[in-house]
Amino acid sequence: MSERVRERYYIDGSTVRKVREVSEVVERPRRSPERTPQRSPQRAPQRRENPKVNKKISAKADRALAFDMKYTMFVMASILIVICACVFMLHMESAINERKSNINALENELETIEDDNAALKLSLESMYSLDEIYDVATNELGMVYARKGQIVYYESANEDYVKQFQDIPE
Repeated sequence: MSERVRERYYIDGSTVRKVREVSEVVERPRRSPERTPQRSPQRAPQRRENPKVNKKISAKADRALAFDMKYTMFVMASILIVICACVFMLHMESAINERKSNINALENELETIEDDNAALKLSLESMYSLDEIYDVATNELGMVYARKGQIVYYESANEDYVKQFQDIPE
């Protein structure tokens, strides 16, 4: 008989390890070769199944696993619809982006034209002063201011406009 210390853990009826104290010493007797029981080889149990039932079961399983043509067509149509929707969405998004860039270009062009117009208007306004206009009107064109007796006032029933039927008296 030999003494030896067994492992610290052991399994007792479950897969959870239980702690064994190290101080335990286990003695194991030696067996003689004559006392060792001989095991008979075990055979797997044989089942005898009805071949008709087995064929029915396997055919039923094959049908359950097989793809149905209607289901396959439905899946293909769904995939095709999703792909078409994605292509249409991408096309519309690119058209929107193109239009936005056109709008930005036109807005920039409008801003440039408005700046040019403002500059031209300013240059036209500053081209002639009132003194220059008075000088040209009086010296070159012979205009004179009206005197006291030259202004004639008319009374009209309609204040919007006046029709002249005769020459204006002097």
